Amino acid sequence: MNNVLRFLFLAVILAELIVPVRGDANQPPEYRLKVRIDPSSSKIECEAVVKHPPASLFYLHKNLEIRRIVADGHPVSFHRDEPSPYTVGTAVVVDADVKNELLLEYAGSLTEIINDVNMVNSDLVELALYSVWYPSFQGNNLIDFKLDADLPSDYLAVSNGILEQRLDSGNRTLTRWASYKPGSDIVLLASPHLQKMEEDMEGTKVEIYFNKISREYIKAKKDNLVKSMGRLAGFYGPPRVKGLLRFVYSPRGGWSYSRIPLFVVSEEYALSQLKEKFGEARDFHGNAHEMAHFWWAVADMNTPDDWINEGLAEYSAFRLSEEQVGKSFADILIQEYRQHAKESQTSVPIAETEISSPDRYVNRYEKTALMFIEAQRRFGQESLDKLLKSLYIRFAETRNATTALFLEEVETQMGKDAQAFFQNVLYQK
Repeated sequence: MNNVLRFLFLAVILAELIVPVRGDANQPPEYRLKVRIDPSSSKIECEAVVKHPPASLFYLHKNLEIRRIVADGHPVSFHRDEPSPYTVGTAVVVDADVKNELLLEYAGSLTEIINDVNMVNSDLVELALYSVWYPSFQGNNLIDFKLDADLPSDYLAVSNGILEQRLDSGNRTLTRWASYKPGSDIVLLASPHLQKMEEDMEGTKVEIYFNKISREYIKAKKDNLVKSMGRLAGFYGPPRVKGLLRFVYSPRGGWSYSRIPLFVVSEEYALSQLKEKFGEARDFHGNAHEMAHFWWAVADMNTPDDWINEGLAEYSAFRLSEEQVGKSFADILIQEYRQHAKESQTSVPIAETEISSPDRYVNRYEKTALMFIEAQRRFGQESLDKLLKSLYIRFAETRNATTALFLEEVETQMGKDAQAFFQNVLYQK
């Protein structure tokens, strides 16, 4: 994410409730979503079928009215609790054991911009977990999904799934998507203003969506991104989804996020940066950070262990920026990291920084980038890359990496001196 209000991605921080597990804990939830959207009225109507639901409690946006819930084939009662202070959702408690399947029908209007990035209006439909637009369960759940999205025909739609079918009917278009592999989110983005540039490059299908940025700039960016994908694969091994890069300059402000094989950034932010010195470099650096999350999404982002995801994505973006832009820009980044670390407001260690901390960004992104840059200097790039490749291979499919397991992997791959170095930095106040 960009550092503009990045901490606001808390949209679906889940309340600290003890929830009984109902489904198969080893089976990822399967979502079958059908959504019809009227952008002019900000209204969505949705049917969601969740197979193997992990609990009898989930979260949904407070403006979405539930019409009915069916559990394992039987209509059931339910009640809604007060919203969490960190989310636009409310807790929905099903008054029954849910063993195999949960069906919900719900509708409502999402008239406000949610956490700077999610909205439903005539210019842009952008829905992700930040808006709690589909049932969201507590915990570190990976989900498998199929999505039918019914939108006006002049809206170009994109998701983080495979486009299986496109059906036109009058002035409406239905697009059908399916997840490549179980992931953390279901993203739907559509706008009447989007353009699409598509090309097969060196075995990678590249799709770039944009509005106001020039096509010439997009063409140059496409080459840089494909080159960077190759470099990251060389550093850490192939990503979980190979052969596809889908990149959206969303026509809004706000910040950025990544859902392999998709990453979304703010076009307004990019346009403002391009007017400044090193503007192209900063745009590339932000893009590289999000693309690096195709590798670095190995820890639960709702815990302090998220420093592993964000720190390694930022360090990876630093490496790519130094290679493709040059040392002068890399030195500027290091100076900024150090200055922000010096100005930080709390004494909480990196490894204990909560998601609500005012120093979340500087601790998880910048101090950790400095830590890996110093480790590179002390122990060598080859030794550090051996660790990072092993870490990625070990946790890429689970998102179960923790600080303790990271330090265990450091000792195994790099030795006790490196383990002591990382432990000292991670727990230094």
